[in-house]
Amino acid sequence: MSREATDLWREALAASGVRVLDVHGCHPKDMNIWDEHPERRQAAMDLFVHRLRLTKELGGDAMVYHVPYHCEPAPEIIERFIDALARLEDTAREIGVRVALENHYLHENDRIALTAAFERFESDYVGLTFDSGHAVRSGNTDWLIDNCFDRLAILHLHDNEPEKDRHWLPWHERGHVPWERIAEAIARSSYTKPLQFEVQWKEKEQPDQLQFLKDAHSAALRLHSLVEAERAANKANCTP
Repeated sequence: MSREATDLWREALAASGVRVLDVHGCHPKDMNIWDEHPERRQAAMDLFVHRLRLTKELGGDAMVYHVPYHCEPAPEIIERFIDALARLEDTAREIGVRVALENHYLHENDRIALTAAFERFESDYVGLTFDSGHAVRSGNTDWLIDNCFDRLAILHLHDNEPEKDRHWLPWHERGHVPWERIAEAIARSSYTKPLQFEVQWKEKEQPDQLQFLKDAHSAALRLHSLVEAERAANKANCTP
């Protein structure tokens, strides 16, 4: 992205009053930091650094990046993934942006890649982006909460079903996300930023877009209330 485009974004954000919390790293087709082809891998790492710098310039503190996905978590893939993160660490620290690895669709990929990354890197460099919809699809909701929420940095919250990514509002009638469990886990974590939804308006399901926005606001307030109630209860239980 050019300097001119970045400046336009910054001006638009300033005019709107919208604050950037974090930025999603890019995953172009056949360009990942675990790629076996050196040229594509280097291009992915260059893009990774570009997004780190963009995140900083727009005011964010963390950048999302997916764990290896759409492939088997073979040892050589995980090794290249960890090696690339190691090569990028000094640059990320110099820029001042944390990398937040996002759980994806595949059960074993999440567990193997996140475990390897968290064992290798300190939490101030590598954290977690928790995607509640992906967790439903992979079946890893409880595992992620129990093993990764001490590194929670970014939230991608939406309801889902196991068979397909839906990006529904929380508490959708066909959703499978355990929102009370999620609220409790967020409250017990060190996460302090606003709740972040990753939802999608679909005209065929809800023709009235304004009503969708009102429903999204109501869902955000409901989840926020649950999280704050859990935090208050946790604080009360810790008081002598």
